[in-house]
Amino acid sequence: MARPRKPRFFEGVQLADNLYRDNKRRQGYWCYLLPNGKKKIFQCDSVNLANEYASNANSRRETYRPKKNLQALTPLGHKAADFIAYREQIDPDLKLIRSWENRCYALHKFARGFSKPPRDLTRGEIQQWWDTLSHFEQKLRHAEFRKFFNFLMGNNLTPKLAYNPFTTSDERPRLYAKSRPKRKRARLDIKGFWAIYTAAGELGYEGLQVAMGLSLVTFMREQDILSLRFDEHCNDGFLQRTISKSEAQRGFARASRLQWHIETHVLLKPLLEKAKTSALRNGNCPYLVSHMPKKIYKSRNKKHHAQLTKERLGEQFRDARSAAGLWSTHPNPPTFHEIRSLSDAMASKAGIDISTIQHAMAHGNSAMTALYQANHDLPYEEVAVVFTPEMLDGRFS
Repeated sequence: MARPRKPRFFEGVQLADNLYRDNKRRQGYWCYLLPNGKKKIFQCDSVNLANEYASNANSRRETYRPKKNLQALTPLGHKAADFIAYREQIDPDLKLIRSWENRCYALHKFARGFSKPPRDLTRGEIQQWWDTLSHFEQKLRHAEFRKFFNFLMGNNLTPKLAYNPFTTSDERPRLYAKSRPKRKRARLDIKGFWAIYTAAGELGYEGLQVAMGLSLVTFMREQDILSLRFDEHCNDGFLQRTISKSEAQRGFARASRLQWHIETHVLLKPLLEKAKTSALRNGNCPYLVSHMPKKIYKSRNKKHHAQLTKERLGEQFRDARSAAGLWSTHPNPPTFHEIRSLSDAMASKAGIDISTIQHAMAHGNSAMTALYQANHDLPYEEVAVVFTPEMLDGRFS
């Protein structure tokens, strides 16, 4: 057991925790030890005032976050930091959106690539940088960079730019995005789904079985499935969920809020019963998808020790896929997310209208829904236009 620290005194007054005299023993100077191990030198006229300063700092010690070194930023980096602070000030909910951290990182990375100040930026330089990015990098950056350059131009910081280079108007030369690369990952078919589902049961992965079933029946992403709780999302015979990606893109008020009547969606009932049985066995876990780990430990990503994380779900899916003996030689076998694509394809095969499928998948447009159907073996559709010899004024000989 560690020995308790001896109290430290100065002029008969006990010093607060983490408070020390200045190393140079200068009169009126004190040293406070920060949580990151660095020392902060400050001035106080008396030991009592220094103790008061240290006590206040100690009360905020658990929430301490070191200040970013703004001196290391480029001139453009300073403006990026100002823009981020402004955006968070006018829209505090941005910090709750998962993609905001990535967008901030992209802005800072862009700023580090240009040592010159914003006033010297030219469209040609931005075009050269833009063309080095991949399709997905361009997709992440375009909307937020348009706002960033609106911010710069609104403050008259970019005199060499006649217009916003990230404009979406066809009246100005635009920055065009690269085409989406061809899909390399194999599609999951219904036969493969049931083979993996059966293998998951044999491996004792009931939580994975529940997650796979919920994904196939409800079209939900794994992020939404893994956060489903009995006390929050199962109400009065309904399974209810606000789709997280929709909320991040459209905001709280316009987000897709979907519900499934358990008696109507007959495949849901046995899944929920399996989930309840598994949850009781796993320490009365409040989550629909649960799994008792071999070793229980605390994690900031888990609110219950049996809660299944995204990473662990992916591991279990790969285990079950290997146990099923499928795609063992394929360089890019299907992942859990492919179940959502399979749901889309099966619904289309059953003759369900694409707009109905679009609503179930919480997609903003039918083009994205059609993309999920791509590369699946779907039925051909009858062409309704039938020409007659009379319509074409002749026959083929």
